[in-house]
Order: sequence, then structure tokens, then C-alpha cells
Amino acid sequence: MRDEPVVDLAAVAADFQGFVAGFNSVILSTVNADGLPEASYAPCIQQDDCFYIYVSELASHTRNLLDRQHASLLFIESEAEARNLFARKRATLEITAYPVERDSEQWLNIMAAMESRLGNTVSVIRGLKDFHLLQLKPRKATFVTGFGKAFELQGEQLDQITHLSRR
Repeated sequence: MRDEPVVDLAAVAADFQGFVAGFNSVILSTVNADGLPEASYAPCIQQDDCFYIYVSELASHTRNLLDRQHASLLFIESEAEARNLFARKRATLEITAYPVERDSEQWLNIMAAMESRLGNTVSVIRGLKDFHLLQLKPRKATFVTGFGKAFELQGEQLDQITHLSRR
């Protein structure tokens, strides 16, 4: 019987935080009114242990998130950077979506942060009434860094980490 290697969970947590912080967009998996999954993407920022997207009602994922709060986010290493396509580094997060009230202090702060991080387009679309700012609050995450290197993250700040090993 082989001994399992010792995993530095603090290093895993730092790697996870650094990995997701490196993205300016996220792949979304939402569920439509018929219960069918829909994949899409949206520009995003991370702040205060949550992710934020500013999305139009013309996009089906917006209605899906407003009507059914639960969804999944995927952050994945590009194919060009991956050493092996079967073991691309990735983080999948289960989230709950909450609308942020337009012109509230939180809305103003997040929109300013979005403009700073994502650029001028935010100032162009900021006043469009069909757009909604959504807070995506993580409930749980899975972080894969390679073969045999999969971790589950739970807790309020996703700071309870378990190495997922063969059972």
C-alpha cells in the first residue's frame, strides 16, 4: 500500500485564489425555465469573496440567474498554456446569484471596480436599464491542478480544503 503524499493545503488555497483572480471573464452554467442547462460566459470581477457580473436581459443566462439562483462557474487554463489537455488546471464553483440594487452604495462601488478592471465598455453600458449587476456567492468549489491533484473547497471563504483522493 502506497502512502499518500502530504499536501500543503495552505499552498493549495493560495494557488486557488491566485488562479481565479487571474481571470476577467468566467464560463457560466445556468439552467433555463425548461430545466435544461445553458453554457455561456460573462466578464467578471472578484471582490469580497464573491464574483460580480453585469449582464443584459437579452442574454438568456441573465433571466436564468434571476429566476433560478443556483449556477456553476468555470475558470479553466487555456489550451495553449496547458501541458496536458486531460489535466487542464481548473476551478468549478457552485454559486448562488443575488441581484445588486441599481444605484445602491454596493452597486456604485462594484461598478467603479468593474470599470477600473474591465475598461471603458463598463462606462458605456452602465446606464442601460436592461443590464443587471449580479453578485455570485460561492458555496463550494472544486480545484484541479493536475492528475491526482483535485481539491474540494468549502466554508464561507472557501477555506476548508479537502484533497480528493481515490477511495
